Amino acid sequence: MKDPIVTIVVPIHNGSAYLSETLDSLLSQTFRDFELLAIDDGSTDASSDVVRSLKDERVRLIQKINGGLCEALNLGIAEAKARYVARSDQDDISFPERLERQLQVMEDHPEAIALFAYNTKFGRKHRWSNADKLVMATGELKEYEPMKDGCLLGSTMFARTAALRSIGGFRQSYYPADDWDLECRLAQVGKVLILREPLTAYRFQTSANTYRVFADMREKSRWTKDSYRRRLQFLPELTFEQFRLVQANDLWSRMGRYCRDSSKLHMRIAGQRYLDGRYLAAAGHLVRAVMTDPSDMARRVVRYFSRS
Repeated sequence: MKDPIVTIVVPIHNGSAYLSETLDSLLSQTFRDFELLAIDDGSTDASSDVVRSLKDERVRLIQKINGGLCEALNLGIAEAKARYVARSDQDDISFPERLERQLQVMEDHPEAIALFAYNTKFGRKHRWSNADKLVMATGELKEYEPMKDGCLLGSTMFARTAALRSIGGFRQSYYPADDWDLECRLAQVGKVLILREPLTAYRFQTSANTYRVFADMREKSRWTKDSYRRRLQFLPELTFEQFRLVQANDLWSRMGRYCRDSSKLHMRIAGQRYLDGRYLAAAGHLVRAVMTDPSDMARRVVRYFSRS
C-alpha cells in the first residue's frame, strides 16, 4: 500500500471532553489521502477509548508514558509516513477544506517548507474573527516574519516532514512557547508562508492549560525571541537560566514586564468570558487589561478600525 500524502498528528492528554469533535472534523476533510496519528501521552481519562471507537483505517493510536507535549509531537513526526505533517490539538476544529487548501498551496510553492493559516476563536456561545489582530484576506499569502507575526496557532501547521525532522522537531525546554520556537527555527532554514484565511477554529475554555502556565509562557516567549536574535547574529543560545540572569532586573523593568503580562492574561480571560456569554465578567477583565497596559488596547483598536 502506498504511503499517504499527509500525516495528521494529534497529541492527546486527558482530552476526552472534546476529542470526538476534533477527530470528526479531521476525518471529514475534503482531502482524504492521509493517516491520522493519535498520540496518547499518558492519559488517565477515556481519550484512548474515544480513538478506538473510530472505525476508520486511516487512524492509528499510539500510547506512551506521559512525557510532555513536545515529546508526543516529535513521536508523531518520527512515525509519519507522509511527506507532509499537519498538526491539530485535541480540542480545536479543522474546517472541512483545511487540508485541501494547505496542500494546494504547498504544491504550488515548492520553495516553502511550512504553511500556517489564520483561525477563528470560539467558546460556548460566540465566535470571534481575530479582527483586532489579523486582517483576513481569503486566498492571499504572506511570508512569515517571526518578530512581526509572533506565534501562530499550532493547529494550523502544515509542514514538510523532512523540514521538521531536519531542525529536530519541537524542543520541550521551550514549552509552553515551543510553538513559536519551532516557527522561528523553521523560518531561519527556509520559507514559511501564512495563508491569510481561517482554516481552524481555536477553542477557548476555562480548563485550558494556557491559563495555568501563562506566566511561564510569557517568560519563555521572551527567551524564544532572544534565542532567535542570537542565532541571526551567529551567537550561541543561552540556557533559560542564563537568559533570566541577563534580563534587565531593575524595578522599572520588572514592573513593565509584569504589567504587559498581566494585561495580556486579562485580555485573554476577557475574550474567553465573552465567548462563553459571561459579559459582566468579560467587561471586568477587559477593564483590568486596559488599566495595566493601555497602549496595547490602543494598538488593538487602531488595527481593528484600519483593517481592510
